[in-house]
Amino acid sequence: MIPQAQFLTIGDNLSQIGQFLDEIIIQPKTVLKKWSQITNQTPAVKLGYIGQHLASLVTGVRGTGTGARGDDLADGSEVKSCNKIDQADKCNVCHHRVMRYENTCPNCGSDNIERKDDSKWLFSVRSEEELKQYLTMNRVVLLLMDYPKFEENDFSDIRISVFEIYPNDKRMKVFGQLLTNHYNNIYLPKLRANEKTNPMNLHPFGFQFYKCNPIKTFECIIKDIETSPAILITHYIDPSVERGIQMPSLDMPTGLLKPKEWKTMLDHADFDKQIRPLLKISVSLEELKAMPINDKRQALPVIDEKLRELIPLRPIISTRQRAQYHRS
Repeated sequence: MIPQAQFLTIGDNLSQIGQFLDEIIIQPKTVLKKWSQITNQTPAVKLGYIGQHLASLVTGVRGTGTGARGDDLADGSEVKSCNKIDQADKCNVCHHRVMRYENTCPNCGSDNIERKDDSKWLFSVRSEEELKQYLTMNRVVLLLMDYPKFEENDFSDIRISVFEIYPNDKRMKVFGQLLTNHYNNIYLPKLRANEKTNPMNLHPFGFQFYKCNPIKTFECIIKDIETSPAILITHYIDPSVERGIQMPSLDMPTGLLKPKEWKTMLDHADFDKQIRPLLKISVSLEELKAMPINDKRQALPVIDEKLRELIPLRPIISTRQRAQYHRS
């Protein structure tokens, strides 16, 4: 997890990131919304190739010019992008499509709208060779565009985040376990049964995502993107900084834990060394165990790598594959 200096060939990163976001994200989004209102087509920006540009600027590593084939970055890193911005929503009354910028259904006028937030990262593994490539890969760079205030039904700000996973590092071994389990227990049985095969889904801020111990290396908020956009960079790790044990991965919200997982963690953790430092109130282990689940979450809102290592993985859930991907 030590950056390979020979590949860090892009400099002035923060300045260039700001300029890139303005020219490639903010300005096109304004234009696309105008045309969306005319054509009734989604204004969503396809993030795939744009994500590779941004990944290069954040990591300081140039691409290889191979598009969807070969290495995404010159150091062998794989780049995956997930865009939750401007997803097409659905009217809960007539089931008509509703654009993100529409407050009521254009078909029936209802304001009972289901706002979609289900985009995810897709990992297709269709051979032992592809699986081995992922397991031995130096780094996976995950890009995410979402709304930080989605739960408040506020779409005025957007957030762009970058996370890194190192599959061959023991801290992040779960990533390889997920892929291996998916390939052996989901993909191959479906293939042998001549059924539709699926990619592995990794949901942003889901249980399996946090179990991979991702490191956040970049985050910015684009404030008031529809009116007066302003880019606020809230987190940035310089490309030359070592991504070692001294750099913690994201804390997992305990709101994701099921009752049995709470019990497993509390039964096996060192309370004084692992749990007490994270508590928001002063309670004993016995008191914490006896609390209702919502009180537990308030007392211990997040857990770190050591605590979530005590919690076993859940079964992988796959959805239908919509596009083929091949890494050559």
